[in-house]
Amino acid sequence: MNKDIPCYVISDLLPLYQDDLLSEQTKKEVDDHLNECLDCREEMDAVQMQIIAHTTNIEPKIDPLKKVRFYQKALTVLGAVITFILGACFPIAVLGFTVLERGEIASFQIQRIKGLWYVFALRCCIAGILVCAVYFLLILLIRKMISKHAA
Repeated sequence: MNKDIPCYVISDLLPLYQDDLLSEQTKKEVDDHLNECLDCREEMDAVQMQIIAHTTNIEPKIDPLKKVRFYQKALTVLGAVITFILGACFPIAVLGFTVLERGEIASFQIQRIKGLWYVFALRCCIAGILVCAVYFLLILLIRKMISKHAA
């Protein structure tokens, strides 16, 4: 065994030796030591195995943005539900404004709502769908603007 350089020094030099960052003289001394010392040669093999393990391209099984995409979709759906409800309340608000104007609801309006409640419900659904469609169009426009600026 080469007694000029102790094994702990060789151990410290092995990463530099692997990366070929040593001077020619030091590299030759490390080579000589590795040829004579079995323990250091085994440590060299272990360092090579670590480097191989770190450099292999292992694809992550977990998508790091999976939760973010889930929350974006959940918030989009929640926003759609809220806009639908607000849009559906529009015909009710129109009826409410007439009550506020007059101070009371006219009896003909009550009869009309009782007789044509399905028309009133249909108007509420149509208003909700229209407002929801506008909401989705705005989301698409915002996403397009963001992707345009990101590129």
